[in-house]
Amino acid sequence: MTNSLVSPLLIEAPVNRHFAQLHRDPQALTEAVTLYVETGLRRGNGVVVIATPAHLELFIERLREQDLDPGRFLKSGQLELHDAELTLRKFMCNDVPLWEDFRRSLGAVFERVQAFGRGTTRAYGEMVNVLWQEGKQGAAIALEEYWNELACLYPFALFCSYMLDVHHDHAYNGPLEDIGRTHSDIIGTQDDERFRVALDAASRDMLGSPLSDMIGLSHRNSGEYRFPSGQRTMLWVKRNLPSASTGLLARARRYYDASLD
Repeated sequence: MTNSLVSPLLIEAPVNRHFAQLHRDPQALTEAVTLYVETGLRRGNGVVVIATPAHLELFIERLREQDLDPGRFLKSGQLELHDAELTLRKFMCNDVPLWEDFRRSLGAVFERVQAFGRGTTRAYGEMVNVLWQEGKQGAAIALEEYWNELACLYPFALFCSYMLDVHHDHAYNGPLEDIGRTHSDIIGTQDDERFRVALDAASRDMLGSPLSDMIGLSHRNSGEYRFPSGQRTMLWVKRNLPSASTGLLARARRYYDASLD
């Protein structure tokens, strides 16, 4: 991740900002989360990471590569690591998150970490992604809304991630607009601009003009305007030209792959 592509949100983590990133590449996810966590630890912030065991291992390994000893921060109380699936079990009932159980479980975590850190507490979570991948998108969005309510009680910055391949039609079948609606920001990734260019080329072939120029920021529907241009364009296509979406993405992928050669 080059400096020109790093979002200031990952570095500064402003309090009460709730931002998300959609990833196709686990390596890009690891780089973004490591930057967010590493910066917080070096600044003395309390840091909470709630992720799958596989991702926790990757994050710990990368922190060690950056000459940070996670064990030292865990021992001091400045850092807490939690298994996403085990944490979900503390407040899920019949595939629905319960607010009081969520508040009690996560509130205790933030009370501990805020006692040992200084400045803004940073949280990273992928429980929403676990629910999304299980087909429980409604529960994931409800959980995002609970995070927003919790931030009123325990001020913190929250970084969420979703593993979604936005180059394929199935990524747009879920309520992506609600991800935009429940977050203050959606952070672009390194290949978003390349995807936009490929999508514009494909739409020029099929429809006569690049769609991103036509759509711009004028269609602010249900939070979709927070997404990078390519994803915002595809949300518009799914809503207004659903029969064209599969072919448009297939053609865009060919342009995208050619740009990598």
